Amino acid sequence: MNDLEKAKLLIENKNNSLVDISRKYDIPVQTLRNLRHDPSKMKKASWERVHLLAQIYDEQLAEKK
Repeated sequence: MNDLEKAKLLIENKNNSLVDISRKYDIPVQTLRNLRHDPSKMKKASWERVHLLAQIYDEQLAEKK
């Protein structure tokens, strides 16, 4: 699975609090809301932001194991 797919899964999962992600990783809440509302915008997001979201996804997976 590539970073874009991981980032989309993280954002689309309603169990993830966008406010918590915003506070912990310094990403504006509105940006996260926009991506959740229209995940296709992820293709136009910066690679750094997508990569960060993918890392968050990986961290959550590691915590579940």
